[in-house]
Amino acid sequence: MTAIENRALAANGAQKLLTVDDLCEYLVVSKDFIYDEVRHGRLRASRIARQLRFRPADVDAFVEANAVTGSDL
Repeated sequence: MTAIENRALAANGAQKLLTVDDLCEYLVVSKDFIYDEVRHGRLRASRIARQLRFRPADVDAFVEANAVTGSDL
């Protein structure tokens, strides 16, 4: 299990929210990319204590929505 997956699961199995840094590490993208996707409504986020947080389920939906096939390349 990766560090992201470890952080995403609490002791009782409930999902924790991911930070922008967690998401950058997980998706291997820049913070600018994350902020741009949120700004344009393509990636759901919650603002908590003036910082963005992401539900793992929303991240999975974002990845799935952006999947490509051979003909899309």
